[in-house]
Amino acid sequence: MEHLKQDKIFNIPNLLTVVRIALLPVVVWRFVVGDMTGALLVYLAAMLTDAVDGIIARRFNQITALGKLLDPLADKLSLLTLLGLFVSDGQIPVWVLALILIKEAALIIGGGVALKKGIIVYALPIGKVTTVCFVLSIVARFLQQTVVADALLWVSVALAMVALVWYSVDLMKKLHTSQADSTK
Repeated sequence: MEHLKQDKIFNIPNLLTVVRIALLPVVVWRFVVGDMTGALLVYLAAMLTDAVDGIIARRFNQITALGKLLDPLADKLSLLTLLGLFVSDGQIPVWVLALILIKEAALIIGGGVALKKGIIVYALPIGKVTTVCFVLSIVARFLQQTVVADALLWVSVALAMVALVWYSVDLMKKLHTSQADSTK
């Protein structure tokens, strides 16, 4: 936690991440009132902030501990919110949302256990690819490209399960190494 105090947490990337989170209720509202175009446009704006905040953070060395926590949280909230909306609309089976919820909970718990032991679990490329596939699936669903949306959804779910295994194996290796180092 000391590291958080040292970071300059009020920077453009972190602000963009907060904006992305703040846009989610607007997406929900537009979706619920049946304005799919409005919901899609706000969702795309939110996803644009995701891309821009990462570019700015890396390019201008504005990566912070808070940003490392907020950005994945915003990703998870965005994904789960949109999946929930499409489940509520009958376009996606509820088991998909349940599976992703369980996967995200497992990753959060595993990350928490690791953090408590001083181990940081970083995002892996497969996680980024999975997120892109989910976003493309969601956009295709908004555009009523059901076949494309469904195909991308199944690819996304498969990648999410592979990512869960990958992260789990990576975490177990790190925990084992940490335990071995502490017994020396």
